Amino acid sequence: MAEETEIPGRSRRENARRLPLAPLLALLLICACPGSAPAAQEKDGEAGQATSIPGYSMDALRRLADAIERTGRGADSTPALSRPQFVTVSDASLSMDDDEIVFIVHYPDGRVRIYPQRILVWHEVVNDVLPGASGQNPERPDPGRPGAAGEAYSITYCPLSGSVTAFRSQAGPYPSTFGLSGDLLNGNSVLYDRVSVSLWSQLLAGCLDGPMRGKRLERIPVLWAKWGGVKKRYSGKAEVLSRSTGYRRSYGKDPYGSYQRPGTYYDNNHLVSPLSYLDTRLPPKKRILGLELEDLFGAVQADSVKEARVLNFTMGVTPLVALYDQEMDAVRIFDRRLEGKNDLTLTFLLFEDKFLDQETRSVWTPEGVSTYGRHRDKRLLPVLAVDSMWFAWAAFHRQSLIYPYDQWRQ
Repeated sequence: MAEETEIPGRSRRENARRLPLAPLLALLLICACPGSAPAAQEKDGEAGQATSIPGYSMDALRRLADAIERTGRGADSTPALSRPQFVTVSDASLSMDDDEIVFIVHYPDGRVRIYPQRILVWHEVVNDVLPGASGQNPERPDPGRPGAAGEAYSITYCPLSGSVTAFRSQAGPYPSTFGLSGDLLNGNSVLYDRVSVSLWSQLLAGCLDGPMRGKRLERIPVLWAKWGGVKKRYSGKAEVLSRSTGYRRSYGKDPYGSYQRPGTYYDNNHLVSPLSYLDTRLPPKKRILGLELEDLFGAVQADSVKEARVLNFTMGVTPLVALYDQEMDAVRIFDRRLEGKNDLTLTFLLFEDKFLDQETRSVWTPEGVSTYGRHRDKRLLPVLAVDSMWFAWAAFHRQSLIYPYDQWRQ
């Protein structure tokens, strides 16, 4: 019988469901690589040092790790998808409603993949490997194949906090896959990677405990949108995660309720997990887009942008704009400095149902592309934003700036 290893920070009883020995062998390779000493093995005086996670020192991460809520659920009790199948947009439409939430990822190679929320709510993690990795298994990495790590990605969704993140699936120098530890922190899922068996915050995409403590995963943007508009915009241009997952789940239903129907978990004020900090400036489950810029943290209220359709604001010294895409029911955030011309800052307005910049009256799409005027074919630089409920974002990022700021009154 194969030996087993444990998730860090748990007692033997808490590790009733343990992980196979294979990740530990990969970890030995990581530790043997020059310059890749585990973050947990700190030298004297380094406990308070900065990490790759903005706003967090090693000491702060230790406190977070100590605050992890042991739910009693075993690792992988919610199964991640590791061999996802994809279908065309037209085929996916046969079993999807127009008001369904979907998550869109534009990969660096130009590929677009769409992940329905009603599938992710049952799995929370999709470990995806783009074509071109020549069949490499990310759970059994081949050190002799440099560059293959760039093909592995994980798309993650935590229904309790409504947070969506995507990142390159790499723990140390090798690609990995991720799973659910079964535990929570600030109402947000705690993940583990299958190479180093470290614990990671889903919302932070950062390592809380284990050999990779203090490291952060390379994030990529995810767009939260509705299927009705997405299927029109991406017909023939994207792949959609298939319901043929190998698991028997009611993918047409959401066990937590509905984002479209009031009176469910997603819009009440009931919190099911303890928080390290509760910020009452906004309702706890209000949807926001979380920002990190220049050591500042911010939260853009999604419903305010939808109402106004355009929001010009400045975070620190960075001028930003949030644009609402009505067709897809999606909010995007861009840098208002024209790419290649940092001395030119644009201000956007809505005129006759079109986005214009005030300076030249050029016409822009919600995707940040100018289609008419002096800036035709120019593009705005997108800013990575994390969709989340306010309570979770604020618990991890205290004193976040709110845009626009509307004092919540009961």
